[in-house]
Amino acid sequence: MATKGFSVFIAADIEGTTGYVNWPDQPPEAPRAQEQMTAEVNAAIEGAREGGAHEIIVSDIHWTKQNINAGALSGGASLIRGSRRKRLWMDFVERCDLVLLIGFHSRFGMADAVLPHTMDPRILKLKINGQDAGEALISALTAGCFGVPVGMAAGDRAFIEESKTFLPLIETVAVKEARGNFAALNLHPARSAELIRAAARAAVEKGLQGVFKPLRFKEPVRLDLELIWPGYADALNLVPGVQRRGGREISFTGGWLEALELISLFVNWIRVVPGIFDKFK
Repeated sequence: MATKGFSVFIAADIEGTTGYVNWPDQPPEAPRAQEQMTAEVNAAIEGAREGGAHEIIVSDIHWTKQNINAGALSGGASLIRGSRRKRLWMDFVERCDLVLLIGFHSRFGMADAVLPHTMDPRILKLKINGQDAGEALISALTAGCFGVPVGMAAGDRAFIEESKTFLPLIETVAVKEARGNFAALNLHPARSAELIRAAARAAVEKGLQGVFKPLRFKEPVRLDLELIWPGYADALNLVPGVQRRGGREISFTGGWLEALELISLFVNWIRVVPGIFDKFK
C-alpha cells in the first residue's frame, strides 16, 4: 500500500536504455527506442509504487523532451514534457522526496561508455569545483539544493560506475556494457525491466527509511565550461559574474542554482553556429 505523501521524481533519458547504441539520423527518435524508454520508465514507476510511493513525476529529458506519451505511463504518473526549462530537466524536483535516474549515460570523454556526452555536443568539458561532471552529478546536486536525495540509477555500466563515485549507497541497474562508444552487450529488455522494477522498489523502501542523503557541495561553487567554439564563450562572457579563462573556456562562481541556470542559458537559448560541426564530419 502506498504511503501517503511520499513522492518520487523520475528523470528519464534514452541513451542509457536497453538496445540504444547510436543516435538516429533525424528526429523524431525511432519509435522502438521511445517504446523501450517508456517501458523502462514504467518499470521504475511500478517498482516505486510497490515500494510505497504515493505520487510520481516523470521528467522526459532527451533531445526535444517529447519522447514519452503521457497516456502510456503506468500508475497515474505525471509527465514533464518539452524543452527550454529553467533548471534543465530538474524543474519540480522540489515537490518530491526521492529521485530515480533512468536511461542515463556517462559524461563526455568517458572510455568504455555508450554515447558519452554532457547534455550538448558543444560542451567539451564541464567541471564543478574541479570535478568532471556529467548529467548524474548535475541531477544530484540540483535535487540536493532542495533536500532531495537520489536513490537509484539505471543506464550503461560506465554511467553506473561514474554515479557510484559520488552516490555510493544508491540502487543501480546496468542494462548494457559498452564495447566502444557505439556498441554494447545488452540485457534482454524484459530482464532490464525486471531489474529496474526491483531496484526502484528497493530504493523507495530505503528512501522511506531515510537511508539516502541529499548531495550538496559547499557554496559558492565554481563552474568551469570548455566549449567547442570561441563565440560561445564570447556570448556567456556577457553574463554578470562569468569570467573568461581562455579562447573557449569560461568560469562562474556562485550558488549552484545560479550556475545551473547559466548552463540552461547556453543549452537552451544560445543557438548553434551554422556549419560549426561540418569540419567534424
